[in-house]
Formats: sequence, C-alpha cells, structure tokens
Amino acid sequence: MITMKRKRITLEKQQEKEILNQRELRVTKEGNDYFFEIGPEMTSDVAEAVSILMRKIDWNDPIWETTIDKKMIYENITPEKSLYWLSGGYKEWNTLDHYNRPWCDCYLEFQEEFGFLIVNLVKKSKTLLDVRNAFMKYLNLPTLYNFAISKNMVRV
Repeated sequence: MITMKRKRITLEKQQEKEILNQRELRVTKEGNDYFFEIGPEMTSDVAEAVSILMRKIDWNDPIWETTIDKKMIYENITPEKSLYWLSGGYKEWNTLDHYNRPWCDCYLEFQEEFGFLIVNLVKKSKTLLDVRNAFMKYLNLPTLYNFAISKNMVRV
C-alpha cells in the first residue's frame, strides 16, 4: 500500500508599502525592492534614484531620511544608470555641450572606473541621505569631469 502525504505550503503575498507620495515623487516598497517614480522617471535601482533625486528634489526633503533595507538585492544596481545622471543626465548627454562623444560610447569606461564604487557606497549606506552624501564625496562632478578629460571625452 502506497500512501501519499500532502505538504501544505503557505504562500505569502508580498504587499506593496507606500513610503512617500508627493506631487512629483512616489516611493513604494514591495518585499525587499524599492520603486521610485520621480517625475517622468521610474526606477527600482536605489543608486539611480538617488542620482535623479539629487537633481530634482530639495536637499531638506524628508525622502532623504528613507532607510535602505539591508535585504535589498545589490545585484540589481546598474552603475551606468547612476553615472549617466551624475555626469550630466539628459541635458548634457543629449546636447553634448561639454562631451565630444555620446553616452553610448562612454558609459563602459565610466562603469569600469566607478561601477564597484557605486555598489559599495550603497551597501555601506543606511539611508538615501547616506548614499547622497557618499556620491557627493566620491562621485562629485569634478571627479567625473577629470576622469572624462583623462579619457578624451570632453571638449577642452
């Protein structure tokens, strides 16, 4: 006689938690993932979100106090997205006012130089403010601009 035992599995539905909802900014968290809607931009990459927020949101806004969940999957961080915004964003890379090559020709060099740094800065941070401050210290515009000059990406 063969008896089959059934195993009961409880499926846990992950609920979306709204962290912040302002006029131009909405942040939600589902499980260990964050979702940012910043004006027309949408991303689940915390580093990219901070890079965009640095350009669009007041420096005293309460969003900066948002805690980063340490269970976040850091492999989902795409450094070139952050570097795009930190090095000028749409305005700079679409007009090429200062750069002499388009982003698609430059991003790999930026990523090779600063990619691991971005991930490590996010890993060490507890809040979005910590990420912002780390970006300002280690990935500020003079740092990125000097790198671009050294790689002949900039009109001098």
